[in-house]
Amino acid sequence: MNPSAPIVESELPIAVKHLAFDLFYFGLYRSLIKDFMFVLTNPAASQAITYALLLHFRVILDFFYTTQPIKDDCCVTHFIQLSPAFKANFPAVVRPLWLTEVRDSLHKRLAHMTATRWREPRPEMDYYRKYFGDIDGLTETFLKGLPADLRTPFDSEWSNLERANRTALPKPNGDQFRQDF
Repeated sequence: MNPSAPIVESELPIAVKHLAFDLFYFGLYRSLIKDFMFVLTNPAASQAITYALLLHFRVILDFFYTTQPIKDDCCVTHFIQLSPAFKANFPAVVRPLWLTEVRDSLHKRLAHMTATRWREPRPEMDYYRKYFGDIDGLTETFLKGLPADLRTPFDSEWSNLERANRTALPKPNGDQFRQDF
């Protein structure tokens, strides 16, 4: 298959595993950044984790809010278009007013070497953190809408990541997820 070909239905179970990866590390890195002693005693590791957290945030934003995927980009639109069972359980996603500004900031600061890095002050972490709850809500709704043939690979991958990282994170499927992160 052409690597740039659009996503097809048979790829959704694989795609959902990759989404589990990004959501797992998004949650893990959020928990580490909240640990004041870790941040204080490990400034280099804290910087690396913050960078990785924001990269995962950027990927997740594009997954949930891209409506016109280009080539092989994978987004929630594919699940809506290719899985009738999912479409029946997933409400339309409304693009928030803050999306373009935040996505552009992440794009210019993380994905490319741009003059924005030195011409404009870097936003504090709270600038991004205030939008994490929106992602939590979308994630919960997305997972609740997944039919079993797609939810099972997600859960399996999540469990594999917990074992590999020797940590247990609540799955993003209820209020506990929001409270813990």
